[in-house]
Amino acid sequence: MHNHSHSHVHHHAHSHADPGSRRDFFRVLTRGTLAGAAMLELAYHRAAWARAAAPTANNQLFDIQKVAEGVYFAKAHAQAEINSNSAIFVNSNDVLVVDAHSKPSAAASLIAQIKKEVTSKPVRYVVNSHFHWDHTQGDHAYRAAESKIDFIASQTTKQLMSDLGQKRRKESIDAVPKQIDTLRERASKSNSQQEKAFCADQIRQLRAYQAELQNYTLELPTITFDKSYVLKDKAHDLSIEFHGRAHTAGDVVVFCPQKQVVATGDMIHGFLPFLADGFPTSWPKTIDSVGELSFGQVLPGHGPLHSNRQPMTGLRNYIEELCEKVAQGKKAGESVAELQKTITVASLKSMQSNDYAAYVARNEYESQPHFGPPASLQAEINTNIADVYQNVDRV
Repeated sequence: MHNHSHSHVHHHAHSHADPGSRRDFFRVLTRGTLAGAAMLELAYHRAAWARAAAPTANNQLFDIQKVAEGVYFAKAHAQAEINSNSAIFVNSNDVLVVDAHSKPSAAASLIAQIKKEVTSKPVRYVVNSHFHWDHTQGDHAYRAAESKIDFIASQTTKQLMSDLGQKRRKESIDAVPKQIDTLRERASKSNSQQEKAFCADQIRQLRAYQAELQNYTLELPTITFDKSYVLKDKAHDLSIEFHGRAHTAGDVVVFCPQKQVVATGDMIHGFLPFLADGFPTSWPKTIDSVGELSFGQVLPGHGPLHSNRQPMTGLRNYIEELCEKVAQGKKAGESVAELQKTITVASLKSMQSNDYAAYVARNEYESQPHFGPPASLQAEINTNIADVYQNVDRV
């Protein structure tokens, strides 16, 4: 039985390039007018530096772990173009997967892993938690692999995919030549064979992404809704719900009451938030609404599985505190640069609480090179400050 309501919501997301940079590697992407939010999201995860390509590495792109009966979490390995994690729900006759990564080949890789490691049942539904390219560009692989497939998203996400999907894809492809130049330069300056090999593999991945995404089929959601869409199955219920604006205008979560788990896309994850397409004033309230659901574990869009609510609370409190400080400063006529000097890791209570700063830093370091120190958390916060400054009045 399907319970769902349809309504049409139209919202244009705006993206703002960040003049600063999270890492030297990405300065070329974020300087001046380029970028836009997709590039910043790429920069934010710094996936290009996550892991040296060891010759012994297997070719699997995900680590799949069982979370509860019929519920699995696919944590994405680092790639030169970031892939989202996926949540996998095994129903009595079929499977629902949350999010589809940055490219069809990654989704095809996960489909193969699901069949090998989880179940032979077909994937019948893919939920797009939000419109960003690293969660949606793999959709077509499911259309190609499965005889019957539906893509589920909020009506707002469908509209944003339709309005911005091709533009964001083009931005990600257009950035590749500069990324390759930077990698070549880095390799030429290094005496480490390991680092040279790492750079060569990143270049190989970037070229493959470029080639694959040239001929790209945008799959728009086939099932959309305003507030919620429920799939009732003998195994469990899956409730796909919009709780308010957060990381984007259309974020949804997938809640399974019987298994006490929720898949959250990028509304709740283990890194600092990405705010260029976000609604920083509404976001904490949206998390509070999700928090009223009965769950113990969170399956996030990036980073590790959350076995309790502490990371969710840390993220919520950080966004709220940052928003208050930036709004106050903006009202008083302070510039972004001035606020970036005064709002620091040490000055934020939310960063100190429950070692949230250390938690975030550890997760973000996992997606960093073996060839250098961790990026500064303050640089991340500075980017958040600039984005909140821009978006603080969005509701």
